[in-house]
Amino acid sequence: MGFKKDFIWGLATSAGQVEGGAADGGRGPSIWDVFSTVPGRIHGGVTPAVCCDSYHRFDRDVKNLSFVGVDSYRMSISWSRVMPDGTGRLNDAGVDYYKRCFEALNNAGIKPNVTLYHWDLPQALEEKNGWVNRDVIGWFSEYADKMFRIFGDVVPLWSTVNEPIATYVGYALGAFAPGRRNEKEGNQARHNILVAHGAAVDAFRASGAKGDIGIVIDIWKRHAIRDTEEDRRLVIDQDERNWKFYTDPVLGGSYSDYLLSHLQSEGTLMDIKDGDLPLMHRPIDFYGLNVYNRVPVSVDSRAAADFSQGGNFLNNKTEYYPKAVYDAIRLVHELYDLKIPVYITENGTYSIGEEARGADGVKEDGDRIRYLAGFLEWLEKAVDEGFDVRGYYLWSLMDNFEWTAGYNYRFGIFETDFDTLECRPKKSAYWYRDFIKKVKGQ
Repeated sequence: MGFKKDFIWGLATSAGQVEGGAADGGRGPSIWDVFSTVPGRIHGGVTPAVCCDSYHRFDRDVKNLSFVGVDSYRMSISWSRVMPDGTGRLNDAGVDYYKRCFEALNNAGIKPNVTLYHWDLPQALEEKNGWVNRDVIGWFSEYADKMFRIFGDVVPLWSTVNEPIATYVGYALGAFAPGRRNEKEGNQARHNILVAHGAAVDAFRASGAKGDIGIVIDIWKRHAIRDTEEDRRLVIDQDERNWKFYTDPVLGGSYSDYLLSHLQSEGTLMDIKDGDLPLMHRPIDFYGLNVYNRVPVSVDSRAAADFSQGGNFLNNKTEYYPKAVYDAIRLVHELYDLKIPVYITENGTYSIGEEARGADGVKEDGDRIRYLAGFLEWLEKAVDEGFDVRGYYLWSLMDNFEWTAGYNYRFGIFETDFDTLECRPKKSAYWYRDFIKKVKGQ
């Protein structure tokens, strides 16, 4: 059977990783702008002030998207570019920038797939306690409503939030912006962001926007390294505290008894108001699935060390397990009896540092090609088995600011020269272009 002709092939980025122009056009700082200035937070001491300079070079990006021949581009709006204070006034220069972006994409026959929140909270709102402050639900709903009413006729696909677990990492673990370390605040922040998601869905329905709306939640399924009761319990615990924290209420309607009882006993249970769960469980039009790999775990550190030194691994030391995409698709359907379509909204792999250049001057990224070929083979199997998967977005269009990894992790199928800001296709860009042509019968 294979992929249908109307299957959407895409590429993805986020505003905080590619736009730059951090202080241009009236944009306000985000939590990542501030977090990145703290010594030791970001590899190489870099900041997202320039990134790939897409704020000034979006025509370059559209040209590269057209070169690959994709149907859609997944990007995000910088909240602090369009609303520097997080609430209240709109920044006309920021709004005009996105108008030009969406017009350029649509003119090129490339559908915009827009994420409202990809980790870059306005710093002005962080100074009001950010995602821990329940008022953030209203702040986000106001922002979402304005975006839907301005762009609802030119953007066919919307996601409220990308990978809400990043909020927990930023508020509980301190590893992401804003760099806080408080477990209970982290749980409250990630609860609030899910309620805010539901409020944004309501705003979308009320706005009269023409497209579809969903949410993007990543699944890193845990697998026991040893066939022991201890490792099996660890799998359950880590699944519950990670991806199931989000999929259970959004797709299933409630948190699990396991999670609630454990957080209660640990003294880190979030404040859940009446009406929160129904709001988090608002009907959505699609589920955006980010999937990169599985996570083998063990309570025995020696077993984990042995596993990491053997088996089928890429040069970046990550396991090559392309069945992860098939497993995740099947998992959400079995757990939640999913009736809405799925989009693979992110999938890809990275190199560490510079990739080797071939005799023709093109970056040789054979690991990435191998990775993509394997994942797409398993994705096709899921489609052939009848799972309603409507599209695939490769991460990423170009090497970019990879959060705390700075410019050391390179995910792009286009190399970015961070001195000249030129982008050139890698071998994988040619491979993905030819793959799309083949499945479309061109």
